[in-house]
Amino acid sequence: MAGVRKEELRVEVEDSKYLIIRTEASTEPDRKFMRKFRLPGRIDIDGISAEYENGVIAVTVPRLIRRGFHIDPAVVPERLEVLARAA
Repeated sequence: MAGVRKEELRVEVEDSKYLIIRTEASTEPDRKFMRKFRLPGRIDIDGISAEYENGVIAVTVPRLIRRGFHIDPAVVPERLEVLARAA
């Protein structure tokens, strides 16, 4: 994105599904740019960040932290019986 000023860049999220990078307010029509990326599921939309330095834009899209569950050992029986069909 060499030649584009930081003020002309926009990084947006649309419908929680798409990340859009575009230039705005460019006086030259041939300098306009727009790229749309489909975001994967289970991401932290509020944590998306972008940096622009020396003509390079770096966008960080963090994953949501998967919250597990806790099994209390006191409620697990001493013996488990597993029934399965033979193949």
